[in-house]
Parts: sequence; C-alpha cells; structure tokens
Amino acid sequence: MFAVAVAILSGVIRGFSGFGAGLIMAPLLALIYGPADTVVIVMFTVFVGSLQMIPAAMPLATKRDLLPIIISLVPATPIGVYVLITVDPDMMRRLIGGFVLISAIIMLRGWSYTGARNAYISFTAGIVSGLANGAGAVGGPPTTLYLISSDEPAAVKRANITILSTVMAIMTVIPLAISGMITTKHLLHSAALLIPFISAIILGGYLFGRTNDRVYRLVSLWFLIAVGLTVVIL
Repeated sequence: MFAVAVAILSGVIRGFSGFGAGLIMAPLLALIYGPADTVVIVMFTVFVGSLQMIPAAMPLATKRDLLPIIISLVPATPIGVYVLITVDPDMMRRLIGGFVLISAIIMLRGWSYTGARNAYISFTAGIVSGLANGAGAVGGPPTTLYLISSDEPAAVKRANITILSTVMAIMTVIPLAISGMITTKHLLHSAALLIPFISAIILGGYLFGRTNDRVYRLVSLWFLIAVGLTVVIL
C-alpha cells in the first residue's frame, strides 16, 4: 500500500511536470526494497508508464537541446549502473538522498541557469544526469534545471523533459537487463504499480492543461524543494 501511494503521487507529478517520478520513488521505495531493487522497479515502471506521453510530446520537443543530451546519456548511464551494482547499498542510499537534497537547495536559493545554451552544455548536463540515473534513478535534476531555465513555453519545456525522462529510463533498463539484475520479482512489483501510476499520469496531464507558464514553473520548482526536504526528514 505504501508503494502504491508513492506510485500515485509520482504519477501525478510526472503527468503534470514531465519529470519527478524517479525523484519521488527512488528515496521512498528504497526504504522498503533497498537501492538496487528500487532502481530496477522505478526505471521499468517509469519506462512503461510514460510511453503514453511520448506521442503528444514529440511534435513540441526541441531537437537542438535534446540530441546532445541523449547522445551523452548513452555512455554515462551504464557507468552509473555499474556504480549501483558495486557500491555498498547503505552508502548508495545516502548518496541518492544527498543528490536530491542538493538539487532542492539549489532551487531553494532561486538559482536558474542563465549561461550559454549550446551542444557542449547540453552534453555536460546529459552526462551528469546519466550517471545519477543509472546509479540511483535520480537523474532528472541536472537536465530539468537546464531545460526549465529556457525561454520556451511551458508546453515545450514539459515535452523536452518528458522525452528525456523516458530516454533515461530506457538507457537504464537496458544495462540492468544485460547485467541480469531484472528478475521476475522486479517485474511483478512494477506490474502492481503500473495501473495506479498510469492513472495518476493521466490526472497530472489533466491538471497541466489547466495551468499557465508561471504556475508550471513554480509548481515544478517547489516540488523539487519538497522532495529534498522529505529525504532529509526520512
């Protein structure tokens, strides 16, 4: 029941903002499944559950921002998965919590990226996200901070973040499957979460359709702060 509640909350946030499922699921589900099992469950659930969002996001996405990030995810994500497999579980749990907390502190200080927006910066953001995603299913903040700071409309930001989040899930599931970490137990846990997760994504998308750019940005930023505070309390 705890896992289902987490899936519903993360689904609403994912449907509304285009990101955040892993940020909620990873630290909370790690409390009951452990870091390694949690990454498998979260990534598979996010991958399958988010496919419904891709057709609507594709026409709005900006390739100039997405392509360098996606290219950099290819080598970075398997390295993160290797870290997940080899590092002590308790240490990994603390690293996941610390990563989310740092992201929340950055947003709490009102920082937004105002520097150059080019292939090099996009590539760098993708590498950091890939490492964090493979190691702990929390790769969203670097690219989210970068993309949400652009001058694009909220619908374009959400589309870009939606596609990247799904690509990160795919890039994490592949090395996990190759390494033999995905078991029947993981698939059953994920299947149990998919219906509430997908239903919540639909609800989140409905809420997004009734907001504007300013509200979208504020909700997204305060969501990251709330996740960081939750991890600190837990």
